Amino acid sequence: MAKTKKKFKVVETDLTKEDCWGEAEPMGGNRYELRIDPAHKSERSRANTLVHEAIHIGDMELPEAKVRHLTAVVVEALWREGYRRVRL
Repeated sequence: MAKTKKKFKVVETDLTKEDCWGEAEPMGGNRYELRIDPAHKSERSRANTLVHEAIHIGDMELPEAKVRHLTAVVVEALWREGYRRVRL
């Protein structure tokens, strides 16, 4: 299994003023901050945003249409297999 050399943390924050559900922010070097709005209407929507932004971190040069396509495929596969967030 390959591991990423990129380091990132997931931060829940209100993104209402940015008019988006999530964003991937380079923090310098190989560090990123994946910001996600906690107001998602469903767990699947939250998973979609999380995967979408993680793909951006994986390759910041991918066109948005490709990121959307890859997100849909990955989220569908994970959802069908029963992957859900466990709240601690």
